[in-house]
Amino acid sequence: MYIGIDVGGTSIKAGVVNHAGDIITKYAVPTPLDNNENFLKAMLESVQVALKEANVKADEIEAIGIGAPGVVDREKGLLVNSPNIPYINAPVREYLQKNLKNVPVLVENDANSAALGEYYKADNAKNFVFITLGTGVGGGVVIDGKLFTGTNGAAGELGHVVIHAGGRKCGCGREGCWEAYASVTGLIKTTKEHKDEIKGIKEGDRISGRTVFELAKKGDKDAERVRNMWIEEVAIGITDMVNIFQPDELVVGGAISKEGDVIMEPIREYVKKHSFNVGELKRTNIVASRIGGDAGIIGAALLYKNKSEG
Repeated sequence: MYIGIDVGGTSIKAGVVNHAGDIITKYAVPTPLDNNENFLKAMLESVQVALKEANVKADEIEAIGIGAPGVVDREKGLLVNSPNIPYINAPVREYLQKNLKNVPVLVENDANSAALGEYYKADNAKNFVFITLGTGVGGGVVIDGKLFTGTNGAAGELGHVVIHAGGRKCGCGREGCWEAYASVTGLIKTTKEHKDEIKGIKEGDRISGRTVFELAKKGDKDAERVRNMWIEEVAIGITDMVNIFQPDELVVGGAISKEGDVIMEPIREYVKKHSFNVGELKRTNIVASRIGGDAGIIGAALLYKNKSEG
C-alpha cells in the first residue's frame, strides 16, 4: 500500500492506494494558508484519517508521495514555494517521517504527479503526455515508462511553448504562450473579447469557462464559433506535443475535459490534419482523462513505484 497526497489551494487530499493504482479510501482537509506549522499538521491529519478509514497501519505503508503546486526540492523533501499557498521550504519529508514510522517520502510537482496517475491508467503506453486545462495549462511527460523531469527537475512546463509570437502576455512573462490561449483563463478572455458578438451574453452577465459551452448547447451559433476558436487553440498546442514527443498516448485532463467528444473529436481531427505525417506508422491515441480529480492522489502514491521500476 502507498499513501498519495494531493496538495491544492483549497484542500489537502490524502488517499490510501494499492499497487494497481486503485484508491482504497481518501480524506480531505482544508489547506491552511497561514504558516508551515499548520500546513504540516493538516497534511498529517489527512494521512492519519485516511489510514484509519482504510484500517491500515502506518508501518504497512511502503511509501508516501506528495504532489504539490510550485517548486519542490526532491532531494531534501521540501515544498519550496507556491504561487497560491504560502509555505516556504516546508519540510514535509522530515515531518511525516517523524510522525509515521520513518516511511519513505517523495515529493513532486502536482502536474507531474497527475501525469503519472494518468499514465498508470493508460493503455499500454510507455511514452506518454498529460495535459491539464485549468487556470493554466499544466502537464507532464513519461518517457520509456519513467517520469521525465529534465536536468533541473523543471521539465514539463508544456503550457509555456509559444503558439502566437508577440501574442497575449502570459503569467510567466513571455508573450503568446499556449497557456494564455488554451487555459480556462484564456477561454474566459477570448469569450470576453467576443461577448458583443454573442447574443446570449447580456450586459452584466458573469462569464465563466462554461459560458460558451452552455450557450452553444442552446443553439447559439456565435457562442459555438467562439467555443470552436478556443478548441482550436487547444488543438494547436496538442499538435505540437504530438510532433515533439510522438507519444503512445496523450491524455487531456481538467474539469473542461468532461465535455467529452465536443472537445476531443475536433482536437483529434485537427491533430490528424496538421501533425507531422508518419504515414502508416502508429499514431498517438488522444483521449480525455480516465480518472479526473483522483489523478493527483494516484500519481503521488505511485511515485515510489515509478522510481523503483526498471
